[in-house]
Amino acid sequence: MRFLIDADTPYSLIETFRNYGYNAVHVKDVLKFATDDEIFEYANKNNYIIVTKDLGFAEMFFKNKGVGLILIRLPYYFTVDKILRNFNEFLKELDFSKLINSIVIVELGRYRIKKL
Repeated sequence: MRFLIDADTPYSLIETFRNYGYNAVHVKDVLKFATDDEIFEYANKNNYIIVTKDLGFAEMFFKNKGVGLILIRLPYYFTVDKILRNFNEFLKELDFSKLINSIVIVELGRYRIKKL
């Protein structure tokens, strides 16, 4: 499974995914200053699940379907360390097979999965 970390999301999430044995890259490394549409197209063409805070990607997924989306909805004031701690707890519990063709919403202390 492959993950594309959006520009609005901590770069250090790459290492968190790699700790679980998954391939992860950051948008800044592969697309530089791409638009959301370009990111969405790249992710689908290359079988990446997008990890983002951007609600606009959820709209794209409902309209066009994608490989998968993890939407981070943690408090805006969270530091990178708090985001990483919460995300690590989420990844410990997650059945990764449920990510394909789904939108996963990660919130404080829980997550929800919406199959497309």
